[in-house]
Amino acid sequence: MVNPAGNTKEAAQEIQRLRDKVAGVLQGLVAQTVPIAFTVLSMNRAVVYANEAACKLFGVDSEEEILGRRPGEIISCVHANKQDACGSSVCCEYCGNVKAVLGVSTAGEACEESRLLTEHKGRIKALNLRVQAYRLELGEDVFALCYLTDISREKYREMLETLFLHDSLNALGGILGAVRIMRGQVDSCYANLAQAAEERTDQLIREVQFFQTFFAAEQGEFVPAPEPMQAVGFLNDLKLLGGLFPCAEDKRIIVDEAEEDAFFVTDRHLLQRSMENLLKNALEASSKGDEVHLGFMRKGRNVFFYVRSRPFMPQHIQAQLFQRTFSTKRRGLGLGTYSARMFVTNYLGGSVSFESSPDEGTVFWVQIPVD
Repeated sequence: MVNPAGNTKEAAQEIQRLRDKVAGVLQGLVAQTVPIAFTVLSMNRAVVYANEAACKLFGVDSEEEILGRRPGEIISCVHANKQDACGSSVCCEYCGNVKAVLGVSTAGEACEESRLLTEHKGRIKALNLRVQAYRLELGEDVFALCYLTDISREKYREMLETLFLHDSLNALGGILGAVRIMRGQVDSCYANLAQAAEERTDQLIREVQFFQTFFAAEQGEFVPAPEPMQAVGFLNDLKLLGGLFPCAEDKRIIVDEAEEDAFFVTDRHLLQRSMENLLKNALEASSKGDEVHLGFMRKGRNVFFYVRSRPFMPQHIQAQLFQRTFSTKRRGLGLGTYSARMFVTNYLGGSVSFESSPDEGTVFWVQIPVD
């Protein structure tokens, strides 16, 4: 065992005393089976206890390897080198781990993000941890109980949202503009190819926009923009858009006639996204030659849109239909029905439901308040 104050017999004995004291309170087996990584630090940030999940996070085989050491030394932080011990460099002033322990000493608890750059065997690796620290008093000894969550994947997603999606949208917009100019200037033999390129580029733009909207909506950061709408025109536009989906090939999209139009105010973008996803699901589930019907009906202070298709959904699919990432296709999909329900429920004040039977097929209902 190593102690930040020095590798002496007395220091090792003190760490062991603290470790035994903490272990007696945490009830060994219970603490070790908690799936969340946590450590207990002394007030000079030496590890005096670590559960198995924390050892796994740190990449060590046993708690014995890290007792008495500071977190930066354990993970090989680039600032915890021979010249500057963990917590003593200028950069450590901004370390989330250090700030969390300081917060415990003053406020009793703290939550910080720890952005770390590690170097091990000549290889650099970035690590993002959420450190939730709580004051733990055992007699005259004071500790910081720190829960550690690896949020590196969350940070990757943030980069995807803010950088990749944004930059991709700009690039695709430029490509779309260029293709449209080219379409008007190429020979007739290339006109169909130019049109196909324009449609595919426009489709990619729509997909990128969907993910931008989806991420913002899930985080509660989307701001709806209500506008006046007409149901008939909306469904006719949806039909034209649906006909461009690859899954619409050799299938018919039919807009059922209504006795009268319905006028209402809602966020057109979210409603269209929701209906698009339900229409796409219906088309993908249908066979060649099948019809998918779009329509609406006015009931009281609500308008009900529907997407009707012939296939019946088995019970095991119905039971999981709106679950996030559930898909009957390949892994990684499954946002369609979930996003539709989330958009409509959370932002449009409506609801999404469905009915499915072997005789009648499947129909999805999207209820939107009229006023």
